[in-house]
Order: sequence, then C-alpha cells, then structure tokens
Amino acid sequence: MSAISNNNGSITEKSENELVFLSSAELVKKTVARLSGGRRVFTVTDENVARLHPELLPERDVCVLKAGEDSKTLANAENVCREMLRAGITRNSIVVAVGGGVVGDLAGFVASVYMRGVQFINVPTTLLSQVDSSIGGKTGVNLDGYKNMLGAFKMPTHIVICPSLLATLPEREWRCGMGELIKTAALQPELYSFVTENIEKLNSREPFAVEKAVSAAANFKKKVTDEDPTEKGNRIILNLGHTVGHALEKCDGHKLSHGEYVMLGIELEFCMTDTDCDFRNSIFELLEKAGMPELPKYTAEEVCFAAKSDKKNSEWKITLLGEIGAGKVFASKMSGGEFVENYNAAVKAFRERHGRA
Repeated sequence: MSAISNNNGSITEKSENELVFLSSAELVKKTVARLSGGRRVFTVTDENVARLHPELLPERDVCVLKAGEDSKTLANAENVCREMLRAGITRNSIVVAVGGGVVGDLAGFVASVYMRGVQFINVPTTLLSQVDSSIGGKTGVNLDGYKNMLGAFKMPTHIVICPSLLATLPEREWRCGMGELIKTAALQPELYSFVTENIEKLNSREPFAVEKAVSAAANFKKKVTDEDPTEKGNRIILNLGHTVGHALEKCDGHKLSHGEYVMLGIELEFCMTDTDCDFRNSIFELLEKAGMPELPKYTAEEVCFAAKSDKKNSEWKITLLGEIGAGKVFASKMSGGEFVENYNAAVKAFRERHGRA
C-alpha cells in the first residue's frame, strides 16, 4: 500500500488507504472519476466547499451539508442515506467525501452502513483533514456532544490530497490544522525538525513548506494506520492530546475548532504526565507560535466527567498520552482523583506560562 504520486491525473494502482497527491485542484474531479472506474458516485460536501470550490464537485448526486461540527449527527447521516436511496445509489456505487473532517467522518460512516457498506474515497480540503482525519478509516458521528461515539472503521480506497486547496482556508481553520500537524510532529522526529525550522513559513502558508509538511504527516499516519487499522496497538499514539481535548470540546460545546482543543489537550496532557521537560517546552513553543487559544474555564471535575466517557478509557481509569522519548509515546492511566489533581496543576502551570488569569 505505497503512496501514489499523481501529477497528471493518471492512476496505476488500486488498494486501500492509498494517498494520491495532486499539484492542482483542476485534477481533482478527473482523478476521482478515474479512481471510481466508471461506477456511479455519490458526493458529500458542505456549503463552504460548494461555494469556494464548485469545480471539485460533479453535476449530479451531490449532498451539501451545513458546515461545522453540529452537522456530524446520526440524523444527518440518516438524511444522507435517504438521499442516496432516492437517487438509486446501489452497493456498487462509491461515496466521495469532499471537505474537512466533519464531511469525511460523516460520509465515511454513511459508506460503512449504507446497504452494509459501499466503497469510499476521501478528498480532504482542510489542513486538519489532509494531515490527519482523512487517513486511516476512522469514521463517525457525535452523540450528545461526545465526539465520534457512533462510528466504524471504514478504510477509504484512496485519499486524494491537493495542498493548493488550503489557500482559501479561514485563519481559524488553518490554526485548527496546525494543532493536528504539531501533534504529528511530536510523534515523528523528521517532521518535528521540519516544523520547528519552518513554523513561520507554515504560519504564512508558504507553498513548498505546506506541501512538504502535509506529505510527511499524511505518510506517517498512513504507515501507522496500515500497521494497526483498528487501533488495537500502536495507533493509539495518534490520540495524543485528544483525551483532554475531546473532554474540553464536550464541556465547551464546540465553541473552538477541533484542532484548537487538541492544542490545549497536548499542552495539558504533557503537563499531567512525565514528558521530558526540554522536549515538552519545545512543543509548547510551537503551539504558542501556531496560535494557542484561551483555555475554557471548566473545573477539573467537569473535565474529568467528560473524559471518563472517552472511548480510550475504562470505567475506572482515564488514559492520557505522554512520556515521549526516543520516538515513542507511552500511555498513562489515572484514576478520577489523580486526573483532577493533575489537571488542576496543569491548568495552573498553563495560566502562569501564558500570563493568563
């Protein structure tokens, strides 16, 4: 399952979880058509992509969702399935997601359940989705504010990545993606060195820096997810920052972007575990340069309650990722009482470090 380099729209391999890198948005529709092999395509996108990049979408069988996390619900998944049924979509058809993480998660979930499963192609259009969420087959919708509580592992056949699409992203969406990019950099030494040396170029969206960072992050996630497709082993490292991040996201009602909660989660989890001080501080510096948001003011008990419902946790222990060293990440399991104590200390350190009350 090696990556495919595709700069002219020609496809020579088919498998699962394959990366297809494109140099121009003009090649996206043509490439998806070739990958579909003449089969019928049903496209799921959102209103932002439909407005900014209509050239990516086919002329028929397109479902346009309202943009944002609030669209990632079981009710919307049902609505997409109804549209597919009315359109006469069969098991031999292909669902294509064109959008960010919300679109990819929901469309992938639909592909996993519609007629017991149809093939799925992901076309990520945000930084977060190109470096992380579009790769590896995690799909899902939210339930009562909890992230991805209903879902399935549904590997896309291909992920079509065109970094030039990122030029139209709003600043908040860019910062959202930087959160996941820095998370990946914390796990991969070569990407960490590149991001550290080029953080200002990435913040200003310099094309070469963006293309290189996206390619490195996507290939790293592909390698990890190919080796552990259903998260029974090393794939758990990709959840760095997500236990606390998801808990804050639940408490805060998704007021920030997902990647901003991940930024907060990385910093707080590093403070709550025994991560090497020098490495931890270098990651903190990257997060600050990328645009660390304000920490929402919730009690440790509120965050702990939300964290206990995270999929990685047992009834009695909460799993945090930290203690990074020699390219490895180790899980730290805490009781509720330990979590509250460590979270309070981490918040105090966070506010002192950022000069915030």
